[in-house]
Amino acid sequence: MTCFVRLTLAAYAAALCLAAVASAEAVVEGSMPDPAQAWEVRDFSSVEAWLASTPPGTDGPGDGEDHRPVPVLRAQAWLARRAGSADRALALIDRAIELAPDRPDLRVDRAAFRSDGIEEAGAFKSLRIARDVRRDLEHALAVAPTHTDALAALAAFHMRAPGIAGGDKDAAGALLGRLGELAPSRRFFREAVELADRERFAEAVDRIAEAIAAAEQPRPNWRIRMGDWLHRLGRDAAALETYRSALLEAPNHSGALYGLGRTAAESGLQGDAGIDALERFLALPPWPNDPEPRRAWWQLGRIHAHAGCVDAAESAFRRALALDPDWREPRRSLDRLEEDASPDVRCASEAE
Repeated sequence: MTCFVRLTLAAYAAALCLAAVASAEAVVEGSMPDPAQAWEVRDFSSVEAWLASTPPGTDGPGDGEDHRPVPVLRAQAWLARRAGSADRALALIDRAIELAPDRPDLRVDRAAFRSDGIEEAGAFKSLRIARDVRRDLEHALAVAPTHTDALAALAAFHMRAPGIAGGDKDAAGALLGRLGELAPSRRFFREAVELADRERFAEAVDRIAEAIAAAEQPRPNWRIRMGDWLHRLGRDAAALETYRSALLEAPNHSGALYGLGRTAAESGLQGDAGIDALERFLALPPWPNDPEPRRAWWQLGRIHAHAGCVDAAESAFRRALALDPDWREPRRSLDRLEEDASPDVRCASEAE
């Protein structure tokens, strides 16, 4: 398999990870927080609390693995994914599907979990994963033709996966047509992502704005994507406000926090807000696919340096270097700091 094919599959995997799932069928699931929604807002506290309070009579998490009901297995699978335990997440969702093979939400879950491993898989294994993903999504739609999450995920698959893995642009178009009838905002979002992939960022911003306007409850990730594209266009003030809007919906979303901090560092705007966002980002437990902490430390140092806070900037740059001694950017930032700094140039907080 060529590098292009593998990169295309990896891009598809990233797109599929955005799919959220919402379904509750078993009685025990009636009060269960949706783990896919918890993933969207980067906060699993409600899911963890639900698991801890599940009564023993419902075969809760304290019972043997073979006796756990589907809702518990599903919640535990998402928590394993959040912890980066890919094999355990798949084993748990596989068990849930054995018990409820025709639940479309479980099939979409498994497609997303499987896709997590595409980027690091070998050539032939990534093809096998892609085909398994397609089968799960097709099964979900066979039993639930109007399941919008399955439609969105399968459309993303066909748009991004190469033909050798089963990708089909015509099939993607048909799926997007069905998706547009059921949930126009979802179709607008998918179209925005494709426009951005072709670096047509201005059009992507307009299209995702349509998605946000059409959605009853826009997803935080949509606003984060919009902020990223606005930043690429140099519209940094608008990007910062977009990240702030995402944080109103998901206060601990590390993607929004990092985006706000990075944009503040690179634009010189809203430095105090950028410092606060990056410090909050660094205080949170890491999430899969988050920017590395070294990058947050470097961006934090840049904001402090711009404000004349020499000591704080130096400390942040050195924290970045401690995490990656071979990284050139913080080393260059330190050198510039030493060249430009004067004993009389200190920010107000350091002067005190």
